[in-house]
Amino acid sequence: MAAGRDTLLFCTSYCRSEGEWRGRPRRWLDHHLPLPIDRRAVFVLDDASPWVPDDADVRVIDALPDELPAGPAAFLFRFATHEGRHGMFGHRGWWRSFLHSLDIARALGCTRIVHVESDAFLLSRRLVEHINGIDRGWTAFWCPHYNVPEAGLQVIAEDSFGAMEEVASRGIDTLTRALAEVTLPFTHVERGFAGNRYGERGRRIPGYADYACQVNYATMATHYRG
Repeated sequence: MAAGRDTLLFCTSYCRSEGEWRGRPRRWLDHHLPLPIDRRAVFVLDDASPWVPDDADVRVIDALPDELPAGPAAFLFRFATHEGRHGMFGHRGWWRSFLHSLDIARALGCTRIVHVESDAFLLSRRLVEHINGIDRGWTAFWCPHYNVPEAGLQVIAEDSFGAMEEVASRGIDTLTRALAEVTLPFTHVERGFAGNRYGERGRRIPGYADYACQVNYATMATHYRG
């Protein structure tokens, strides 16, 4: 049975200016909110950015209320302190935000977590429908550029929440000793869709791509094939 709307869709974020917000998390929201992704809530998990948006459709919160208010298209959960990144592996802010998605999912009664990083884009209906249908395990997609699972695009079903909790129990100091791509206990790596970290290969996304990662240039056009 598909998970339906009991899904948390989220990305992580850190923005030092309005330009960074508009160029990355806001762009991500504008692309993904209209897509037919089954979800109960959309969250941007923010590493205590010095710049905070005031967009009418985004509610900024620093704690989860007992019940999410109706109206906002998305919520920005802002941590009180900044973890940031230290060195090659030290993605402390990312790890904290990523793992906190489990607390949010459980608080909301969600049975799935869909992580699409803020520089990653879903580009085809075929892929969205596939993601909507995943109801078990811990799925990552594939990064051909590095021949590793793509940590920027994951689907975690409820039967893997315990595995995610075990990862969290190791602590950020331990987790930042290695890359997420080789740390997370994926049960399935999906290679049946076309995608890559195109931003590390140039400034163009192929028209056949089902997903694109490392989209860090405004000139990299993203088009959803619905």
